Amino acid sequence: MTSTHSNDLASQYAQLVKQEDDYVDQLVTCNKLILDAMDIIAKRAGVLHMDTVKQAAYHLHAMEQDLNRKLFEVRLEKSILAHHMSQST
Repeated sequence: MTSTHSNDLASQYAQLVKQEDDYVDQLVTCNKLILDAMDIIAKRAGVLHMDTVKQAAYHLHAMEQDLNRKLFEVRLEKSILAHHMSQST
């Protein structure tokens, strides 16, 4: 394979690493929000509108699932790209 092709693969891999880091950071934030929400619910459930609380919690959970799916996709692409990179050397 050409040096240019190897550079393209390395560039694509670096971009995937950045995406992975971004999704991990977003997941950490989302998990903190979920834990904070659960703490608020435990302390203040009696004065909160429970249907709204549940809906908000489900939205946070759906966001977490979406981020996990995106992270999985990026990691899968990284693995495939790593294989291609190992074949080009």
